Amino acid sequence: MPWICRVAAFALIGLLLQGTNVRGGDAPDDVRTPPPFDTFLVLPLRIHILTATDLPEVDCKLRDEDVTRIIGKVNGIWNKAGIHWGVDALIREPAARQDKFRLVRDPRGSAELGIYRLLVPEASHRFDGLHVYYIHRFPVNGVWLGGSEAFVQETARLQEVEGGIDEPIPRVTAHELGHALGLPHRQARTNLLASGTTGTLLNSREVETARESARAIKGVKTVAELKTEAKDAEASGDRSRARKFWAWLGEIPGGGDEAKRALDRLEATNTSLGGGR
Repeated sequence: MPWICRVAAFALIGLLLQGTNVRGGDAPDDVRTPPPFDTFLVLPLRIHILTATDLPEVDCKLRDEDVTRIIGKVNGIWNKAGIHWGVDALIREPAARQDKFRLVRDPRGSAELGIYRLLVPEASHRFDGLHVYYIHRFPVNGVWLGGSEAFVQETARLQEVEGGIDEPIPRVTAHELGHALGLPHRQARTNLLASGTTGTLLNSREVETARESARAIKGVKTVAELKTEAKDAEASGDRSRARKFWAWLGEIPGGGDEAKRALDRLEATNTSLGGGR
């Protein structure tokens, strides 16, 4: 091969390895800062801590404060995409159909991951939003099972990468929710959708895809819609619902001041009325 052809070939390979689109333009930039507050989409999320008496691999030991920390870090990742996960409820409940699960699981640790759907309690699954089920241990760090549920193990382990997150469970949770928002795996080590690393980055194309998918999920609200629902709940006397929505808004970058005023107002009203819902 003439030397000029070899140089051209090596140059092309270098561009591909750097993630450059050689048909025109650079690869999408990583998104590193949240967008304006009023552009956020808020997705309701229900957290389930599954328990089991005779299935130690299912019986999850996460505490309430662990879940608060985990979801805070999940939102730290996803807020850069203008997406916020509002925790509708934290539910501790026995896993469903434990006897049937015990019969079909592989005691050696490998299993068809679809069998974990057996553990989903039906009553708490009826909800407009997405679900994360935490269990103690299973063959992978986490899995998105389609529909509206992900499973994550509390014993997750990841390969550390430069600039990655400081603990595995929030990253695994955020990764599986990325699949829920239509994102496939992408093997750039520092990317959120890489397999098995602590990377948390999303590029602008992934953000666009995730936001488009989020708009189609039942229960999603814009900031304006959530404000309206919070004010309507407050006006109707449903202070518990109003507090939940204002708390979600207060967690979003840029929403703290207005939400704090609203929460203070609700607290003052609650005190003057001597309690109530």
